[in-house]
Amino acid sequence: MSSTARSSRESAEPRGGPASEGPSVVIVSPARAEANNGNWRTAERWARHLSTHCRTRIVDEWRAGERADVLIALHARRSAPSLLHHAQCHPEIPRVLVLTGTDVYRDIHTDAAAQQALWAATRLVALQEDAVRQLPAALRPRCVVIHQSVEPACPTGLTPRSGAATGRALRVIEVAHLRDEKDPLTYLRAVERLTGKQALAFELVGSPLQPELGEAPSRSATTRRWPH
Repeated sequence: MSSTARSSRESAEPRGGPASEGPSVVIVSPARAEANNGNWRTAERWARHLSTHCRTRIVDEWRAGERADVLIALHARRSAPSLLHHAQCHPEIPRVLVLTGTDVYRDIHTDAAAQQALWAATRLVALQEDAVRQLPAALRPRCVVIHQSVEPACPTGLTPRSGAATGRALRVIEVAHLRDEKDPLTYLRAVERLTGKQALAFELVGSPLQPELGEAPSRSATTRRWPH
């Protein structure tokens, strides 16, 4: 198998090395490593965290015969075939669906496959509380919230200071493609309100997936947009 083909089915070994024992966890991510988008980053991050006590691997879809003690899937609509097939083949094995922003604010309200995926999962995971309120009432007890976290970038012993204190602008960065469910205009409204009040530099990393939203950053002279 070529390295390109392998990357679309299975991740590289998580940092720290895989656990030699423990439960087998398959993570279904519709995004490939080369896409380097939010779904892939979440899948890779979870695989890395779980690898200390589980045997983990990332695939783009679950196939019959692929053994797992737990199946974790990202993106209800795009992972629906894997979840439904797994539920049919292995109803006794736990299936966890991690809800993405596209799920919460679009697909689970309008797409039949995404709605079926919700019911096929034995546990739902949301990354913030409002996502739970978007679910059908009968499914909310099935959902838990796991907040994303990050290691502090500031070295130990140093205290982060504002842009005004350092004499340099504090960089405020939004990393997201421009589309309605990401609500990019909230960020741009903040830019307009804060411009000139503090030493801030605003940057936007992403591409306009809706043409009308692509014009919004250009109307703000203080926002620099980096295509992605």
